Amino acid sequence: MFMKQKFVATLAAVAVFSAAVAGPVGAAEEAKAPANGATYPSIEKTSADAPKQHKMSPEFQAQVKKLPPEFIQQFKKMTAKHTRYSEDATARQVMMELLSDVQCTTAGLMVENGEMAADCAVRASRHRWPKGHLLAYVKLEQINADSLATLPKINAQVEGGLERVAEMALKKDFVSAGAEMGKVLSGCSSCHNLFRFGKGDSPYIVE
Repeated sequence: MFMKQKFVATLAAVAVFSAAVAGPVGAAEEAKAPANGATYPSIEKTSADAPKQHKMSPEFQAQVKKLPPEFIQQFKKMTAKHTRYSEDATARQVMMELLSDVQCTTAGLMVENGEMAADCAVRASRHRWPKGHLLAYVKLEQINADSLATLPKINAQVEGGLERVAEMALKKDFVSAGAEMGKVLSGCSSCHNLFRFGKGDSPYIVE
């Protein structure tokens, strides 16, 4: 009996301690929580809702300022659907995530699992945004309107193509989805021929 009472008392003490440490959730914190209840960081939510602001090098800022305003607006519109912002992942690491999702999409098509293929294709199309900014991993001399002019077309072929693959896969039109996937991979190759991300953090992120 004594041991049982001691055990119950221990559980009660742990519960009181946990409540004291956790404390009540304020109204402001509750307001920040998404509708599904997932908070960042957690298993359900692994990316921030807004990009972390970094100080960029003077030379990077100077190159970006040279870009025409119309291109800046086009680039923002093109990348607006990327709403998962990493605070740590580099562009090279994000590309590895994208590769994994593309392989997952292909596997889903091969076994005619439309839901799997669509899930992976949509996730690939809306891939995580790297630490700093995607342009922070492009070579400085490539940050100009001429070098970046092909990005909208490539983006439409790759990310737009992945969205079309998802739609076809859900309709179980795996032949058309496979053909579209070939165009997606061709777009990936075109981009890699123009841009190659180095290892590690961007040299233009100061802090």
